[in-house]
Amino acid sequence: MVARLYSFGLCGMEAFVVTIEVDISKGLPGFEIVGLPDAAVRESRDRVRSAMKNCGYDFPVSRITMNLAPADIKKSGPLYDLPLLLSMLCATGQLEGEWEDSAFLGELSLTGEVRPVNGVLPMAIAAKEHGFRRIFVPRQNAAEGAAVEGIQVFGVSHVKELTAFLSG
Repeated sequence: MVARLYSFGLCGMEAFVVTIEVDISKGLPGFEIVGLPDAAVRESRDRVRSAMKNCGYDFPVSRITMNLAPADIKKSGPLYDLPLLLSMLCATGQLEGEWEDSAFLGELSLTGEVRPVNGVLPMAIAAKEHGFRRIFVPRQNAAEGAAVEGIQVFGVSHVKELTAFLSG
């Protein structure tokens, strides 16, 4: 099954939309992140795996491919941890819903706590400009994102808090 969520990246001071796609398929177990990730993004594999397990979710023993599009722009930093984990939960059927109007940002601890990231203000501005209605950011970055009028900013402190909110 393929799941898709949205996030943002920074190129200098300009933010751009990042589409995160996750495909879970049969085959030898593996976990690949493609789309020009830097070392911090590639390390997301370990943070996502540990956070999922420590929050009580099942980590699939399957072939996992995560794509960060557009593939021609370098993605850097740990801010993709949260949307990667959420897209994994969606792809495995552990979380259901459609959030086409939402974007997600946040670094994860191994226990599922959401840590602050850099560049939330330009990303919130870009989210509004691209028609997103909501952006979910680390609680410590919520005031920075809330400086942008016309978009709902939700501060998140833990994966379980966010999944409970998204589940209703």
